Amino acid sequence: MTETDGKRRPPLGMREITAVGSGLGTFILVDSIMMYSALEMNLSGGKDFSLLAQALALLLLAFGLGGFLAWKMTGFTRLYGVGLMCGWTFMTLFSLGFCTGLNS
Repeated sequence: MTETDGKRRPPLGMREITAVGSGLGTFILVDSIMMYSALEMNLSGGKDFSLLAQALALLLLAFGLGGFLAWKMTGFTRLYGVGLMCGWTFMTLFSLGFCTGLNS
């Protein structure tokens, strides 16, 4: 096995943490706006409805745009895409799937 030289790969800095945090925060903000009305309707005992449109839009944002940025771009935008995907995962686990439309 070959070892990687410590000088070739610098440690994580604030730039990387900020990029991933920005993607995570953006996804949480968009998710909160999209799912607010759906959760309000569900809590108030409204009619049975489907969250399929919201779930597909959030999946497209997280893994469509986020995956594209992580695959094709470099630097800040690559880590921003990783943050979008991490945001979807965090919100799914944190809300048991309610905020991402997986569990209604």
